[in-house]
Amino acid sequence: MQKSLLPAAKIQSLLQLEPFLALLLLAFSSWVLYKILLRDVSQERHRNLHKQFVNLAWNCLLFTILFSAHGLMLPPETAPEFLLPFLPYIGLLCLFMGSVILVKTLRIMTLEYLFLGHMKVGVPLLLVNLFTLLISLFVAGWFLTEIFHFKIAPLLATSAIFSIVLGLALQDTLGNLFAGVALQIDKPYEIGHWIEVQSGPHKWVGQVQEISWRATVLLGLSDELMTVPNRVMAQAEISNFSARNEPFTRIQFFKVAHGTPLEMAQRSLLGAAAKVSEVCTDPKPMVFCNDFTETGITLKLVYSIRDFGAQFRIQDEVVRAGATALAASGVEAARYRHDLSGKLQS
Repeated sequence: MQKSLLPAAKIQSLLQLEPFLALLLLAFSSWVLYKILLRDVSQERHRNLHKQFVNLAWNCLLFTILFSAHGLMLPPETAPEFLLPFLPYIGLLCLFMGSVILVKTLRIMTLEYLFLGHMKVGVPLLLVNLFTLLISLFVAGWFLTEIFHFKIAPLLATSAIFSIVLGLALQDTLGNLFAGVALQIDKPYEIGHWIEVQSGPHKWVGQVQEISWRATVLLGLSDELMTVPNRVMAQAEISNFSARNEPFTRIQFFKVAHGTPLEMAQRSLLGAAAKVSEVCTDPKPMVFCNDFTETGITLKLVYSIRDFGAQFRIQDEVVRAGATALAASGVEAARYRHDLSGKLQS
């Protein structure tokens, strides 16, 4: 019989029934947690987790088939002789599938934990991807040391120069990565928040859509996608309009003519704001006399909204309703007057 290139005895010692059952139980537990604790998540998250569970189920099925096939060939005396050379390779493939299931199960559990703490807002995939990468590296290191007796420590020691060169080449990429991690720890914003980013002469306003390993993606007020590097975000001045979960205050000015009954104009504007369904009633809208000039009196309507992204549409409705209400009350708008009677003097 031809000798295998793989450590058959070591592989066989690792393929035991208890770890096999424990791994399947861990995968099943992640599904039970999803069914019990995450029934109220959004449909998008349901689709995301359902897709991952389907993929995990297929991996578990393949893992079970490989483990059963390997078990049926033991002891070697009972298996056909022509199958014996394939026994270590089947075992190695079985260990590999078990490692894949472990990584995917821990990734799903990490998502479940984040979803549980953020039922309404999004969660950054950066943390999930970093956790998955660390687990994958740990499993790969275990494979190399336990099965192939590969010494990782000398390799790490001799690759210091290569690491320095690679670090210099990836300076911007690593800077964005660590800046993204710092942003997740400090949490100046989260997915779903409306923010304004001021970096020097540049300014971005949008809703946070994703925080990746390289950049933060914003959805602007005109539905444009803006990708801002994490290093810029970490050094910029950020105004968060959603952090307190309170309505956003907006101001609209109306200029009326001199002689206008101000109390009547104020009541008209308050009634107009109340007719706009998306204007909050708590806090209530308020109207103030803001300015007095030779051309007219400026009234300031202060109102609150909850949908920051719809502020322009709501502003349009408020202006239309206010102008209609003032006209219905007989209030004239202020008009600019130019004196053309003056003569140039030499």
